[in-house]
Amino acid sequence: MRREEIGKIYVNESFLAAMVILIAFSLRVLHVIFTSKLNPLAGDLTLDALIYDRWAKALVWGGDAGPTQMMQAPLFPWFVSLVYRLFGPSLTAVRFAHALLGTAACGLVTVTSRRFFRSSLAGILAGLAAALYLPSIFFEGVLVPATLILFLNALLVFVLVPESGPPSAARRVLAGLVLGLSVAANPSGLLIVPFVFVHIALFRRAAPRAFLRNSVLFLAGLLAALTPLAVRNHRLSGEFTPLTSGGGINFYIGSNPEANGFYNVPSYKGESLGGTPEKQLERMNLTASRETGRELGPSGVSSFWLRKGIRYGVENPGRWFYLLRQKAVFFWNSYERANVENLYFHRTFGGILALPLLTFGIVAPLCLLGIFMSRERRANLWLLYGGIASCFFSALLFYVLARYRLPMMAFVFPFAGAALAALLKLLRDRRHLELALMIAALLLIARLVNTTVARDTAGGMAGNYARLGLTYNGRGEREKAVEAFREALRLDPSNAAAKEGLRILEK
Repeated sequence: MRREEIGKIYVNESFLAAMVILIAFSLRVLHVIFTSKLNPLAGDLTLDALIYDRWAKALVWGGDAGPTQMMQAPLFPWFVSLVYRLFGPSLTAVRFAHALLGTAACGLVTVTSRRFFRSSLAGILAGLAAALYLPSIFFEGVLVPATLILFLNALLVFVLVPESGPPSAARRVLAGLVLGLSVAANPSGLLIVPFVFVHIALFRRAAPRAFLRNSVLFLAGLLAALTPLAVRNHRLSGEFTPLTSGGGINFYIGSNPEANGFYNVPSYKGESLGGTPEKQLERMNLTASRETGRELGPSGVSSFWLRKGIRYGVENPGRWFYLLRQKAVFFWNSYERANVENLYFHRTFGGILALPLLTFGIVAPLCLLGIFMSRERRANLWLLYGGIASCFFSALLFYVLARYRLPMMAFVFPFAGAALAALLKLLRDRRHLELALMIAALLLIARLVNTTVARDTAGGMAGNYARLGLTYNGRGEREKAVEAFREALRLDPSNAAAKEGLRILEK
């Protein structure tokens, strides 16, 4: 049992860690229950979530998995198919599996934060921040890969940072395997690889020969995880596509004349390329093949749109740098921008999401302050720096979405915990001037992060209410459907689904 002094009180670390895990698990299980009971959209899937559900069902029971298997990363539908195979096609079972992954991530954050900063208090506070983080709990109820990637990132850190001494050979290989799995759920995760090498070199000062051996072991594990994906892609397309064919497509979505820094329905030469992944793939394939004068495979289509995005940036450098600035501002802003499910809309149904839990606007300023206050340990923190930087670089390359930012939190929570622990230490040591300066810096950062820079459009929110109206109408709840349709039209008088739904109901 470890005990650490906090102020004049001795606390049992194991007990506090158990309490963190209990809080995390309780909140998440209650969220699963309340989602089923209070949220009328609990069984209504849309966009990517609908694709993943179809894909997973096809893996278990056969049928058409859909056309986006090369464009989207496959690990998450594989994971969902495993849940379906064990428990049937139950969204509640997937949410409960997410709750377990989220709880495990909180435990991993608690342990690794203590290891990084040699502080039980920093570990407990980081784990508690993870347990109470609202976006984590929300996305555990949504059929998207964010929760799985967050868990894998937390596991990667846990494997690469042992309690004492250098990691064993088995841990190096395991780290590669874990990162490979994370990349199979989100290919941009590869951006962290250079930082892993820096971590291997600097963490507890590895000798050159040990660095080379450990790097080879890590790469062996990474290749072992990714090779089956490349083989599977070759069987599907006949081309060498080591990850997915969605990179060029997503780059164009983030770098085109209509791009705004967030996800925006792409267009080309004035024509929409579609608002769903299937429609986008169809139209982007057709456009690429038509302009090149030959039928292109998935890799060829991706390369075509990558070139279009690069060409736009080269021909419009001012606009491109403006987009980069916008993405940077949006990324470090507290607002959780949606394209599948909207956190703020779902909070209106009550339950755990309605509680005043922690948000990015609270945790991010603590993280940035923690990076500064822990600078003396920077040689051992490159894995955390890299996790944050790689996610940020990915957003700059593509676009900003709440569910793409969430996996970064596995690297953010440790710094947030370290900042809180350092502030408490300043208070305990009565270093009042330094404490005041750090609090002033924290408040300034919080002011910048929480400044409203953009919100979901009225049209986007109207779409949520129109969807709600359709759901209520399908359940025979006419009055609630009318109310939802009217709210949709108040936000966006041109919403066609709401107009049609209201016309039918008010006959």
